Amino acid sequence: MVSVLLLGGHGKVALHVTKILTAHGHKVTSIIRNPGHAQDIKDQCPESPNLVDPLVASIEETDEEGAQALMKDVEWVVWSAGAGGKGGPERTKAVDEVAAKRFIKAALLAPSVTKFLMVSAISSRRSPASYWSDADIAAFKKTWETIGVYSEAKTVADEYLYDESRKSQKPKWVDICLRPGSLSDSPGTGSVDLGKAKLVGSVPREDVAAVAVELLEKEEGGGLWVDLMSGSEPIGQAVDRVVSQRITSRE
Repeated sequence: MVSVLLLGGHGKVALHVTKILTAHGHKVTSIIRNPGHAQDIKDQCPESPNLVDPLVASIEETDEEGAQALMKDVEWVVWSAGAGGKGGPERTKAVDEVAAKRFIKAALLAPSVTKFLMVSAISSRRSPASYWSDADIAAFKKTWETIGVYSEAKTVADEYLYDESRKSQKPKWVDICLRPGSLSDSPGTGSVDLGKAKLVGSVPREDVAAVAVELLEKEEGGGLWVDLMSGSEPIGQAVDRVVSQRITSRE
């Protein structure tokens, strides 16, 4: 059993992550802002209620000392939080960039934490990927035109996770940047396009969660930026390929 801190616990991807992690026997402390969401968290593992602990806290208002306190006895950290467009550009930056960096720093400082998985976005990059089609590039440019503040905040957080992880001398540290495209609530298919993926299309949140847990349960994978869309490769096989061949979308 691994102790997991899940930030942004009531998000749709996070709820799926909670369900899968607890089904695998891991213990999840799920950070939520609204105490009214606690039952939704508990409902993800009705057969093993002792494996999930909803904890009410404001991610954006938690200072460095508070963030470090939340890391006590935690082994894996999953960032699945975000402003979700609420509160304007200032709050987007406060949550998706500033708070994310604060929790990354806290995880790196925490002796018990060995893995940090960031749920990011496929468009969070400085320029179009070299392997994208013209349609992908056009979609990328449109994304930055319409939600540029969000894309910038996520990009900065991703870069911070990568750079600080490379500077750290922490042993057995694994940092993973999972970068799904447009999200859907369709049932998961169990098959994906993973690693260097196209941008046009979508991916079910259930599949995003399944890939996240599969990546966490691998021994390696540190430093990888992993793009994710729906595709034809089974999730287990796709994760094995990406991790063993160290396929990354970071250019």
